[in-house]
Amino acid sequence: MSRGREPRRVAAAVLLRPDGRVLLLRRSMLHRTNPGQWCFVTGYVEAGEDPAAAAVREVREELGLDVELERSGEIIVVETKRGTLHVYPFLFQVDVETVSLDWEHTEYVWIEPQAVRDYDHVPQLDEDLVALGLL
Repeated sequence: MSRGREPRRVAAAVLLRPDGRVLLLRRSMLHRTNPGQWCFVTGYVEAGEDPAAAAVREVREELGLDVELERSGEIIVVETKRGTLHVYPFLFQVDVETVSLDWEHTEYVWIEPQAVRDYDHVPQLDEDLVALGLL
């Protein structure tokens, strides 16, 4: 924990298609954190909320998709300038090719998991894939 504050909890939703590709989203320049970088669907876990429920909520809010949890990975601890994050990675199987974006993202791409290293992405993104057994 840094600066004596409680860690913020973040749900990270990795969407996986039957062809083995995962969804990457480019963060809008309107984001306060990591603008323009690639990420998965993410969001803060609200007080009293289960992290898996937060991941499902974020996918619905950001992409308009209803999903069911496939599996979860180990918590990833990330140190940032603003404090410590506990990232909860979750995997969701989806059978879609197109998604609708909200203001939080400007574009998306479906990639092979190992290609994530070719993108300017937010910290810990490849760790999410490792935690879920995709890398």
